[in-house]
Amino acid sequence: ATTPPPVYTTHFAGALTSVSPTYTRHGGSGSFFYQAIEVRVPVTGEYTFTASGSIDTFGYLYQGNFYPSYPEYNIVKQDDDGAGSSQFKITATLRSDLRYILVFTTFNQLETTSFNVAASGPGSPSLAAISA
Repeated sequence: ATTPPPVYTTHFAGALTSVSPTYTRHGGSGSFFYQAIEVRVPVTGEYTFTASGSIDTFGYLYQGNFYPSYPEYNIVKQDDDGAGSSQFKITATLRSDLRYILVFTTFNQLETTSFNVAASGPGSPSLAAISA
């Protein structure tokens, strides 16, 4: 019998508040609070990002840079309700030599909330808040 490879999980806790930056999310209109999170992975492979919170979430994964004024640039994946219970789930193959940005936002405009994101994959992902 073969042993499955280990899966490493990292958690990120954050909050969207009335002073969080805003943008018009790709595919939406109006203003949305967001948190940009830098993602680095030590091992190339498939990683999954799952949101958990009390409101309807929306997630975007970007390769390289995230430009709030041009949210359509550099998108790798996006999701609304893939994890069920109105929470996003994004699965993508990430390379260890590239930088990624995970953008946590909401489905509805200007909502505030605390939230958690779990990132799992073949290496322990590094998740760090990016200031606007």
